[in-house]
Amino acid sequence: MINDLRYADYFLFTQHSLATFEKCPLKFKKRYLEGLKWESSLSEDIKKRLEMGNNFHLLAYRYFLGIDPGLVEGIEGFEELRRWMDALRSHFKRDDNALYFPEYKLRMARQNMRLEANFDLLVVRDDGVEIWDWKTHGGDGAKKARNERLEAEKLRNSLQTIVYLFVLKEQFERVVPRKIDGSKIRMCYWQPDPPKVIEEINYSEKMHETFRKTLQNKINTILEYDYESFDKDMYKKNCKFCEFNWFCNNERIDYKAMEEDEDFLEELDWDSIGELI
Repeated sequence: MINDLRYADYFLFTQHSLATFEKCPLKFKKRYLEGLKWESSLSEDIKKRLEMGNNFHLLAYRYFLGIDPGLVEGIEGFEELRRWMDALRSHFKRDDNALYFPEYKLRMARQNMRLEANFDLLVVRDDGVEIWDWKTHGGDGAKKARNERLEAEKLRNSLQTIVYLFVLKEQFERVVPRKIDGSKIRMCYWQPDPPKVIEEINYSEKMHETFRKTLQNKINTILEYDYESFDKDMYKKNCKFCEFNWFCNNERIDYKAMEEDEDFLEELDWDSIGELI
């Protein structure tokens, strides 16, 4: 059991662990310091949505490896996945001059800045590198109308954007075998239904330094946090979705509220399943 992350050289901060601390330091402590994880507490409907996203990521992974995706009838959400894959093939025509790295994990360590990013896709071209991230939460037709401008702004300022762009820039030479301009990095969020780029971010040196300070401050805050001073009332709004709700409040998870909360559902991408359940 990790008692103090300051001495845990092997611990890597991810977008999800950083976000967990912001939502509730005690949840971070239970999950990452004490290593406590509940069995899946998600409803069957949410599990199916997760499985759909999982299947799409796997199919996309195979497509960018240049092998048969293996989409067969009987798979969860077959018809919808077929439409999603048709959209993917249409939008991402394979370029023989590009290098594709699907489901690519990248890590870095600079003193206490130990970070890990898990990319859905990296594309290395002669004129730069692209990060692509799949957002499949809208696959049900987006039951709730979403404000596209606000959604794009939220993605631009998200911890995922900050961590992914920062880590890639810091480790650029380890990823890119070609001599190309290291400043040419962009990140795109793409959804298959309806197929479109939700947001595109062109990285810059100014953003990189801003992200460095942001991440350093967040990590320092976590490493220096005094759990004896934890005030549960400050984080009460997140309790209804938390697996530790019974421990803290003697209350069960509010599944109905969980299924109606778009922000929570948007977190349920397949690379975070292990951290969310």
